[in-house]
Amino acid sequence: MTKRLLTAALLASVVMTSPAVAQDLRIAMPTFTDVFHPADWGNDTAPMFYQVFETLITRDPFARPLTYIPGLATSWKQVGPTIWELTLREGVKMHDGTTMDAEDVKASLDPIFTGTDSNYQSAWGTFHYNFDHVEIVDPLTVRIHTKRPEPLFEALLSLSTASIVSKEHIDAVGFDRAALEPVGTGPYRVTSLVAAENVVMERFDDYWGEKAPFSSLNFRLVPEVASRITGLVNNEFDLITNIPPDQAPVLERDGIKQMGVTWPMFHVWVVNQVSGPTKDLRVRQAMRLCTDNQGLVDGLWDGKAHLPKAHQFEEYGSPFYMEDIDYSGRDVEKAKELLAEAGYNGEPIEAQFTANYYLYGDLAAQVIQQQWLDCGLNLQLKQVETIDYQKANIVPWSNPMYYPDPMGAMDVHWSENSSYARRGTWKPSHPEWAKTFEAARFSEDDETRRDAYRKLLEIEQDEAGWILLYEPHEIYAMREGISFEIPVAYRPYVLPLHAGQVTIAE
Repeated sequence: MTKRLLTAALLASVVMTSPAVAQDLRIAMPTFTDVFHPADWGNDTAPMFYQVFETLITRDPFARPLTYIPGLATSWKQVGPTIWELTLREGVKMHDGTTMDAEDVKASLDPIFTGTDSNYQSAWGTFHYNFDHVEIVDPLTVRIHTKRPEPLFEALLSLSTASIVSKEHIDAVGFDRAALEPVGTGPYRVTSLVAAENVVMERFDDYWGEKAPFSSLNFRLVPEVASRITGLVNNEFDLITNIPPDQAPVLERDGIKQMGVTWPMFHVWVVNQVSGPTKDLRVRQAMRLCTDNQGLVDGLWDGKAHLPKAHQFEEYGSPFYMEDIDYSGRDVEKAKELLAEAGYNGEPIEAQFTANYYLYGDLAAQVIQQQWLDCGLNLQLKQVETIDYQKANIVPWSNPMYYPDPMGAMDVHWSENSSYARRGTWKPSHPEWAKTFEAARFSEDDETRRDAYRKLLEIEQDEAGWILLYEPHEIYAMREGISFEIPVAYRPYVLPLHAGQVTIAE
């Protein structure tokens, strides 16, 4: 079954029951954040930040094609090539009791738009590097200026990194404390936070929209899959996340409700292009050719993960998803030829990993290590607490789709401002890379952007700066009666726990 059909079947299978009643929801997750501020944007923050923070422009979570809707701004319009004017929603209470106004918007967004504060540099370089500043017109009107025309304005303003927080709170306590005592505008507010361990939220009764369906949410770090399942069976949790497909029979045996999803997200290995054996393009190309992606999908994911054919997602839809592109396939003999040309003679290729972050990440590495022996590649696996990006030849990463557009994954991870580019290990040398990326990112005509993206994918085959592994398939398990759909317009791992997005039977 294709991912598109799988998703359709999954959504059709959700039974919507009576509206959720006020009660607690206890959620166990395998990874956790140690800060709670929109400038942090990892996979582990996505389920929680969606409940607490809000943006000026938002998206209908379940609409295809992508539909933008009012959030903390009730309307917006372009008033110049690089200027957008937004009207703010009146009377929005923040979690500290203050009322949101243009000063909060400017204090929230300007640090991300400038990128000079180290706390915001990652969000700036990843998403907001083309934004310039916020101009206050009046207490309920702002103008957002970009450096150059921005075809992705709405998409980028609807990202969680562009959430609005309380200026008064940050001015009073500073960034570090505000990241442990977050103040947003969402339907839930944080009441307790133990870094990298536990977050408790309660329904925010002064919320401007429809009130939250749960009286409280309790997110807890539980790294081990077995412990999450046991906790659900023993009624310690109501909902558990990131369960691998090989546990589906266990859940079924115990009568546990489960829901699977194949995420629009690549598990990917980033390859160091500037030092060590992987500096040689032919070695990088051989590593790709020696990787048996179908073997990983079948062996680790029971065939449920998605086999990538190129750095694109079906969720882009028309006109950006190009079904005819296929760069997949293993070729051991070609890999050996390339290694011989490169003069590679078994030098160690070091892959560094941290524990527990990516489901099946350690197992995938061991399988690939064995696959690469067929080509004579000497892959050395090293588990570390902190990755040394300059020393490592390979680093595991993920490339989620942050919004349904080619740049929702490509620009986020592979622009010249991305975290890997700024570390200096992702350094494409193809003479046409930069200008092609420019056209794919900033052209205002969809067909021009699509054609440039196609060429970008072709050029990247020569660069071989990453190895796509698969799009993972994971399971949510929950107590009977809880029902929700997977948002198709948001990044992976967002949990839809707002009013009208989740139901629970008595």
